Amino acid sequence: MALERGLPPSLLSASEARRRALLISGTAWVIVVACVFTIPVLLATTAGVGRVIASLVNASTIGLALICVALLRRRGVAVAAHWLTGFALATMLFVVAISGSLASPYWVLLVAIPFLAAQMAGRTAGLVWTVICLTGVAGLWALDRLGVELPRYTDPGAHTTTTALYTAMAVLAVHVLSQLAEHARDEAIARAERAAAQLERADREIEEARILAEQAVAASAAKSAFMATMSHELRTPLNAVIGYAELLVEDAESSGLMTMREDLIKIVGASHHLCGLIGDILDLSRVEADKLDLRREEFVLQDVIREVGDVLDPLARRRGNALTCRCPDGPIRVFLDRGRVRQVLVNLVGNAIKFTSQGTVAITATIDGESVVVTVEDTGIGIGELDLDRIFQPFTQVDASPRRRYEGSGLGLSLCKRLAEMMGGTLAVRSQLGRGSTFTWRLPAALA
Repeated sequence: MALERGLPPSLLSASEARRRALLISGTAWVIVVACVFTIPVLLATTAGVGRVIASLVNASTIGLALICVALLRRRGVAVAAHWLTGFALATMLFVVAISGSLASPYWVLLVAIPFLAAQMAGRTAGLVWTVICLTGVAGLWALDRLGVELPRYTDPGAHTTTTALYTAMAVLAVHVLSQLAEHARDEAIARAERAAAQLERADREIEEARILAEQAVAASAAKSAFMATMSHELRTPLNAVIGYAELLVEDAESSGLMTMREDLIKIVGASHHLCGLIGDILDLSRVEADKLDLRREEFVLQDVIREVGDVLDPLARRRGNALTCRCPDGPIRVFLDRGRVRQVLVNLVGNAIKFTSQGTVAITATIDGESVVVTVEDTGIGIGELDLDRIFQPFTQVDASPRRRYEGSGLGLSLCKRLAEMMGGTLAVRSQLGRGSTFTWRLPAALA
């Protein structure tokens, strides 16, 4: 639409502001066109000083209308609306005053002022400018009653022609403005209907998403229940396999069957590994189902850290790694689940050892204000920035290809994060490819 050219997007985004902006712009250009077409009439009906004054008024009206367009673009709807209404009223009162005052045939033009104000600036503005119009009329009436004669610059004999012309122009202007208002209203209704349709579609999508979420929750609950049941059912016979395999190891050792003993030890090791995986699945399913109970007991955190270091030090040595533990001299007493704390540390330190070769793995415990911070730092292969969020997802590994170098189920870090959060702490990671990783576990406040 031609009237929209040059208008800022802020005026065109809201339907009501857009309607008023288009009405103001259209009214200003209607006034410009009307003044241009009245130039021949003024030249024909005025002479001498009257012609000069009428021409100046006409040119000033055109200039003020163009200023209104500029104000609309820079200052907004309200300023432009009142500017347009004000100079239109002033121009009309001036024309009435110089064409016979109360005897002027141009009073009919004043009826457009309240209509313009109400349409462009709202009902309150329409009421205000109605009062102003009536005040102007009352002023001219008072001057007439006091016998004050205003200068007359028009030819009374030409009143019939000019009155017909101005009346026709007023009717045409009101018609154009009414069409603009109707067009803006229809467009606003169309926008409202489109918005209602979009809202209805959004409501349907939200309802579908809610149903899908409920189905996902139900599926997750069913999955957790299935995993818990299957894990329990698998662990029972597996414990029997481990028990009989250990008995066979003792029998082979007593009978001197060393080759068989080595094979049986491999069976026991693989069974323990499988039992650990099943335990992780069972713990994860319990966490997801909010059925994992934590035991609270007071213990010294350094004791658990040293215990984990002693257990995993042989594995670190086989990988050519140096495992160190750095803790404060004074005891750090915490009130947590000792077994779960040990489980998290074993997973974190075990992962650090697995992904580090010929390097160092350090376990550090510090007191930070009212919290205890445990960090596990390694100089291993590191983790890419895009994979830092994925490593805490269940059954997810950075390298999931069939030819991956490092084995694992992808449950350890996910379980560690869930356990850390259940104990009121947080688990975060900072890593860089080729330069190692640092896992930071922040525990609740230490006891005095």
